[in-house]
Amino acid sequence: MRVIVIGGGVVGLCCAYELARSGAQVTVLDRGKVGQGASLGNTGWVCPSFSYPLPGPGIIREGLRGMLHGGGPLAIRPTLDPTFLRWLLGFRRSATRGRWEHGVRALIGLNGRTLELFDSYAEAGVEFEMHESGLVLVATSQAGLDSYSAIFRELRSLGFEGESVELTPGEAKELEPALSEDGIAGGVHALVDRYVRPESLVAGLAARLAAQGVAVREETDVTGIESANSGVRVAADVEQLDAHRVVVAAGASSPRFLAGLGVSLPLVGARGYSFTFAGGALRPTHALYLAEAKVGISSYADSVRIAGVFELGQSNDSLHRRRIEAMLRTVEPYFEAWSPSAQVALLQWAGLRPMTADGLPLIGRSPAIDNVFVATGHGMLGVTLAPATAALLAPFVLEGIAPRELEPFDPARSA
Repeated sequence: MRVIVIGGGVVGLCCAYELARSGAQVTVLDRGKVGQGASLGNTGWVCPSFSYPLPGPGIIREGLRGMLHGGGPLAIRPTLDPTFLRWLLGFRRSATRGRWEHGVRALIGLNGRTLELFDSYAEAGVEFEMHESGLVLVATSQAGLDSYSAIFRELRSLGFEGESVELTPGEAKELEPALSEDGIAGGVHALVDRYVRPESLVAGLAARLAAQGVAVREETDVTGIESANSGVRVAADVEQLDAHRVVVAAGASSPRFLAGLGVSLPLVGARGYSFTFAGGALRPTHALYLAEAKVGISSYADSVRIAGVFELGQSNDSLHRRRIEAMLRTVEPYFEAWSPSAQVALLQWAGLRPMTADGLPLIGRSPAIDNVFVATGHGMLGVTLAPATAALLAPFVLEGIAPRELEPFDPARSA
């Protein structure tokens, strides 16, 4: 069976990997370079402990504060774009306790094999950098610590089984010596979580796909998808490519396809930023989440990456240096002597994360064209959810087997 995967980010490449492993003849099409979108600059967290929908009680109020005061980690930028306005209304409807709990249960189900799948990639020869030291949340205030401790308790009450340990300031300092014991109120160590270097994962998957005979075509712009000859025809640049099935995994570029596929749930890009640098002798050695700053840090073998900010209402991936500088300043109170704002960047990145109005990805058969499937809208959980998305979607694409775990992510749903 011939399958075209549109999108060469982590979700698209994972889908191509599972499809090829199951015997499909796969071609990947990417409008740019493979792995150069949201997969390039994120922290690479594999974080079942942090897998919950963004819309929830209080989130709209927080976003409006960011809009009015500026500079915050979450901001809603005013725009009259009709798609964004529909998205914002759907987001508001989804920001209820009941919808949030439904989303948590759905993500727990999707994440059931996440760690096993990452291990299977490594065992199959996919080369990538992975760390299994967990994620450490730290807070400078008791209120900040309590808010996330409450989230972890709620996740456990809804069925999440991952182990986490609460830390005193001294215990957090012992685990991560770069922290300031006097500057923090405590922390939580999510033991089950991991993190990868996302560029290495994408490169490893691309290399493995090449070895499997998968054609990966870069700088190929897809302009149309339609039914043809009991299959699907894809217009790509000046060519017409025929396939039995198509998977749309184009991240923040997916909206241009979704209306034609009958997907009514709006999807928009949320801009985020990251700063990657050598780190210096005083750098942290773990993956850290800074509660009040809402900033993530990943310590890789040869560098450190700081990532954060969630700007809604942005339509491009323009990089604003002042945004990065403001983000870096929020980091320093958590550390004893480490000063990221004084570091020289190896990579400064801004990119769009694909966000649905209800905070859950779109995974499944498209409503309008039976032979086209969708795998997009993973927001800030792309690396975490990509292998599970691919493993569950591949038999659906090839054999028509719709797994129960994908029901909450049906592209035909509405917000």
